[in-house]
Amino acid sequence: MANSEFYFTSPIGILHIELADAGLRSCHFVEQEEVEILHHPVEIQQIKGYLQSYFETGILQNYRIDPSIGTAFQQKVWSALTEIPAGSTATYAEIAKRIAMPKGAQAVGNANGQNPVLLFIPCHRVIGSTGRLVGYSGGLWRKVWLLAKEGATLF
Repeated sequence: MANSEFYFTSPIGILHIELADAGLRSCHFVEQEEVEILHHPVEIQQIKGYLQSYFETGILQNYRIDPSIGTAFQQKVWSALTEIPAGSTATYAEIAKRIAMPKGAQAVGNANGQNPVLLFIPCHRVIGSTGRLVGYSGGLWRKVWLLAKEGATLF
């Protein structure tokens, strides 16, 4: 089956989502919708339901990610990100320690910035070592909104 591309309008913008047979390939914010390609109708409705629930409750159910996206290192970092509970944050240095690379905070930051599946891999939960909110491809204002929605305590 071919890839599907579809959109979800959230309270903080439009999400463009790409889905393959193997799982999610992309989820990111866009300015406007374009043509949708719908080959996975059941899965699309399931993902839209998960997102609707997330934007209402701050809790997002897991959905399978296409294992072919990213390098082995990026996948290791992204896997660690999925272990950060909603309402919590972790620093780049903490993630580096969790993946047995205690001096790898910058590499973790680079992998975090390459996350193609926003929300489902919660890169918005990663903060700077000083507690500052740094970097988010969806925009820092969205990062603040997402963390607040999940119940995180921000400085």
